[in-house]
This record gives sequence, structure tokens and C-alpha cells, in this order.
Amino acid sequence: MSELLLKEKTLPLSQLSFPTRKKLQGVLRIIDKEGETFGLFLDKKAIADFSEDLEYSSPEFWEEIEKSKKSGEVSSKQIKRRLKI
Repeated sequence: MSELLLKEKTLPLSQLSFPTRKKLQGVLRIIDKEGETFGLFLDKKAIADFSEDLEYSSPEFWEEIEKSKKSGEVSSKQIKRRLKI
């Protein structure tokens, strides 16, 4: 996926005013005093899973799958490209 989903800003952990030194696993949701979501921290696996879910939900992906099913053939090159191996 070559398009950016969100605009990204970076901030070193040292500039955050709360303790974040623990190893992040999964998704950490930051909430305000009212319980509303203020921000999310995602580890690399969570980002990859999210990206994969978005890819699988795209119409283009399913069109490619249907085209492949109808042809009856899928090249190993296509499989490797899709699996990024």
C-alpha cells in the first residue's frame, strides 16, 4: 500500500510527560479525564496487522482474487510478491 492512511508526526519518548519505558505490546490507548480517546500507540505487529486488514478490505484486492480464481492459475511470483517474500 503506497498511500498514507494518516498524517504522521513524531515525538521522541523522552519528550512525553508520562512513563512509557515499558516495552509496548499491541495497542496502548491514551484517554483523557472523560475517558475519550486522546491517542493510540501501536507496536510494529499491530501496525502490520492493521495494514493487512485494510488491504484485505479493499475492492481491488478482491477483484484480483476473483480474477485469479477464474483463470485457474496463480504464479509463484504473484504469491511471493503478495506475501512479500
